[in-house]
Amino acid sequence: MARIFTLTTVACVLPAVLISYAFGGSKEIMIVTSGNNAPDSVYLSRNTADLERVPLDGVATWIATPFPVRLEDGTMDTARLAGGRLCRHPSGVDTADVGQTVVYKQRISDDYIAPAIKDLRSARFHRFRSNLIHCITGNATGPINWFDDEWWDTICHNIRQISKVAKQGGCRGLLIDPEVYSYPWWSYGVLTETEGTDHAHRRGNKDFYDGKTYEETRAKVRQRGREFARGINAEFEDPVVMFFHASGYTARQIYHDGLKRWPTVEEAPFGLIVPFIDGMLEGSTDRTVIVDCTSQSKWWVGRERLEAARKRVKEDARKLSRVPKLFDQKMKVGFTYRLGVNPQEEAIGQQKGVAPPYESWMYDPSSPDSNFFSPQRLEDTLKMALEIGDGYVLFWNYRANWWLDSAEARPADGAPANSKSRWVSPVYWQAIENARAAFD
Repeated sequence: MARIFTLTTVACVLPAVLISYAFGGSKEIMIVTSGNNAPDSVYLSRNTADLERVPLDGVATWIATPFPVRLEDGTMDTARLAGGRLCRHPSGVDTADVGQTVVYKQRISDDYIAPAIKDLRSARFHRFRSNLIHCITGNATGPINWFDDEWWDTICHNIRQISKVAKQGGCRGLLIDPEVYSYPWWSYGVLTETEGTDHAHRRGNKDFYDGKTYEETRAKVRQRGREFARGINAEFEDPVVMFFHASGYTARQIYHDGLKRWPTVEEAPFGLIVPFIDGMLEGSTDRTVIVDCTSQSKWWVGRERLEAARKRVKEDARKLSRVPKLFDQKMKVGFTYRLGVNPQEEAIGQQKGVAPPYESWMYDPSSPDSNFFSPQRLEDTLKMALEIGDGYVLFWNYRANWWLDSAEARPADGAPANSKSRWVSPVYWQAIENARAAFD
């Protein structure tokens, strides 16, 4: 059986990682990874020991449906493989990943999640004590209707099912991607436009909001946030709920966006996430932690910039909230990084004639010191992120693949992997170890 790594010695490997580390007696340290190279629950459970060689606290795993999915040509294909996957189903079909169907009008049954619970229960995690279940809210199959009680009952049932996997599978919580990949969610202006036909410019449905004021819509969104949080807590009383970005993103659009600024929450493209998060703060237990991972920070490396990002959440986003005391109590600041990123890759790609999407095409696994995130820069940045933030660091990787440590390394048992992914030198593992050591 093929092993996932061609093993390379790391100078310092810490003992098994617990969920939290004491920092001033209160800071929980979680460094977790997600992205195109994330293992599904099958692969994670079958290859735990090999995966845990990477000194992370956990992965945002995903639930491959145990039932065949229909491809564009009409044929059926199996998403859940006996050996698991180290990348998403190549069809890109949302239904292949159960967590991406949370906002569909179809209720997720126990048959869809029971195998994943079994996977996670069978694993013996030592280092990965902060695993998350990945899900998406922004890929509805039609314009979202915040006033549709039946639909929202289904959504809340579905997030409860995902939370059941997380709780019964021994995970630390959920990772929610609120980005809009199809029909709009968070823009009141777009929601109240007539539905368009161009996939890239899908609109809302003004009939859903006929006679509804912005304040009425905002109040309904806040109600849905409460219901959504209660769905999570019905299965998981004390989760960490990470958002790639939350109210801090709206604050950026209103106060800080260098390209275009919107004057009010009502006009901001992500404006309605503010009342949704307020509702979650109201509807969740006191033991629930909500993290704004400021995903726009993927190449922010300086202290001044990280401190500004914290202020954007803790002060600017707080000003937008109508429940500031709960915001202070439950909302935490995290940072998101992409190991293979280069902030100039798009401009350089255009100059060189590299076809988009650029997506970290400049990342060179064989020359770590030449990458934007050299091992030393990664170490220094993680130290600042853990110090300035509230202890939460999320990786979203596209090219860089933590689970391959040399040019010859292959996924275990020939499991499918992203063909564009590239290996990661273990010198980066040491950078994570060193960063955490400052807080251990």
